[in-house]
Amino acid sequence: MQKTIDVGAGKTGLSNRSGPYTFTVGICATGHPPTLEPLLETIFASDTPGFVLKKVVLVASECSQETLAIARGFGTRDRRLKLIEHATRTGKADAINEVFRETVGDFLVYVNADAMIGGDAIPVLLGAMEKDGGVGIISGKPVFPTRGGLVSDVLDVMWTSFNFLSSDPSQSRQRNHGTDELMVIRSQLLPELPRGVVNDGAYIAGRIRERGFQVRFEPEAVVQIDVPRRMMDLIRQRRRILFGHIQVKRLVGTAPRTVETMMFFSPLESIKIVVRMLANRPRRVLVLPIAATGELIALAGALWDTLVSNAEHSVWRRYEQV
Repeated sequence: MQKTIDVGAGKTGLSNRSGPYTFTVGICATGHPPTLEPLLETIFASDTPGFVLKKVVLVASECSQETLAIARGFGTRDRRLKLIEHATRTGKADAINEVFRETVGDFLVYVNADAMIGGDAIPVLLGAMEKDGGVGIISGKPVFPTRGGLVSDVLDVMWTSFNFLSSDPSQSRQRNHGTDELMVIRSQLLPELPRGVVNDGAYIAGRIRERGFQVRFEPEAVVQIDVPRRMMDLIRQRRRILFGHIQVKRLVGTAPRTVETMMFFSPLESIKIVVRMLANRPRRVLVLPIAATGELIALAGALWDTLVSNAEHSVWRRYEQV
């Protein structure tokens, strides 16, 4: 049975209030994310007029001693940090459920431990959420440092297409996909993730859309993400993500609305997004066949994984940074 944490009354749970809004920041970490320390510094230093940071929940699963030392140091200096340590990884869904259970306040801002945000990202997301009571979740805009080379070019094609689709006004009423790199969610709408869910952002957005709330994208809330640097790692990552899309379709009943899934359900709209992406930088046409080939290989692997085991990818393999 689907469970939902309900902390308010009415559609938004924020009516007839007095005083500032409150929020929690949630982070899930594993290994040794090099951006964790500056990320925590940014979170605690962010000035968000009209909003009060009540708590930062950091779930550290199978983290290095260096990472744990950084987290414990922040916890000593600021009691708002709640550190939850696990010696082994059991899947991101389990970690996110722990974040949800620890959330206090009107909103949850979630950001990946291996991502980096500017000081204005959280205020922008919270401000956008406050303005529209019909919105249940808002995702930020993922960007990544361009290092050059084939993999970087393929990633550019993929993420540019994603951002064009996410920011397309014509998609606003149908949007049902959220990205977990950076997102803000109304606390009253936090769902309990089934064990083994791979694409947590897509699942959360699908459940929130199911309850009649809108899913939005905020291009001004920029988050710099960590990306694979080898083609094999990228294909492996895409295989996991596509498996997760199939999984969400089975659980929620509707596939996440992404460029790749729209190729099956709304091919004309998907082609329009690809054309816009190519028109924005024509040289991408040279990379598109390679990106498409890699995506087909990943899709074949995802379909195989779906047939073989529903538990596949729940504890995903970290790719090497070279």
